[in-house]
Amino acid sequence: MNYIKQFILAICFYLVLTCQDHVLARDTTTRDIVVPKISEWQVTVANGLTTGETLFIHCKSKENDLGDINLKFLDRFSWNFGENMLHSTLFWCYMSKDDGHMNVKVFWDDVILFHRCDWKNCVWTAKNDGLYLWNSAIGEDVLSEKWESGW
Repeated sequence: MNYIKQFILAICFYLVLTCQDHVLARDTTTRDIVVPKISEWQVTVANGLTTGETLFIHCKSKENDLGDINLKFLDRFSWNFGENMLHSTLFWCYMSKDDGHMNVKVFWDDVILFHRCDWKNCVWTAKNDGLYLWNSAIGEDVLSEKWESGW
């Protein structure tokens, strides 16, 4: 039992030493100190609706609400963040257009997603038939989610 306590104490000591730079950062939260960020990511949502419709999006995570955004045709909205050490970072968006809507995850811990996003940048494009993810591994958009009818 004593070995377990020593092991846990050693892990805590290691985390304190490796998180010192986070303690001095301006926008650091207590969560960043306890659960340090291990990789930087960017997520982009683009309006590719060829009908000229405005795309409404509202994206958020457990810690961050990015607010309501209205995107005109070909407009983009991007945000950057660090994935935490527990690999529990999750962002999702509500999206709507004139005749459809969806709730969809746009970032989660998944090696297939990471591969498609080239380990740094997930680009989602709303098109007339649904939401597409740019798959950098094959160089094309791949349909990920279809629109649900109505609002």
